[in-house]
Amino acid sequence: RQIPKHGHGTINIDHKTSSTKIITDRIMELYDKIVDYRLFVRRVNICANKVVSEDTVEDEIPTIQQIDLFTDYDSLNNKIKEERKKEIKERELQHAMLDIKKKFGKNAILKGMNLEEAATTIQRNQGVGGHRG
Repeated sequence: RQIPKHGHGTINIDHKTSSTKIITDRIMELYDKIVDYRLFVRRVNICANKVVSEDTVEDEIPTIQQIDLFTDYDSLNNKIKEERKKEIKERELQHAMLDIKKKFGKNAILKGMNLEEAATTIQRNQGVGGHRG
């Protein structure tokens, strides 16, 4: 039998972000591009480079842009502002969820799939370091 080549690739995000949605969307985009759906997936490795603390990142707006005659920069700037508002709202939601989990425990907020019969998240959260205690 022929052994297929390993799937691997890289994807970049054009700005610094802590948005779970943006990161997940980019990872899934790369996954869909790489994976051959006729084959089984045995292992997935993800690596993040150039990671910095969220506190050190200021709202950066690109100061240098190549300008052309065919782009509506007002609508482009409005789109960027809307995306930033969504990122801020998501960040506030993430911080609220972390505060709730710190105050009431890891099982205070769960995904619906973690309430399924075979789910193990609740038991793992109750253990020490993810192990039975």
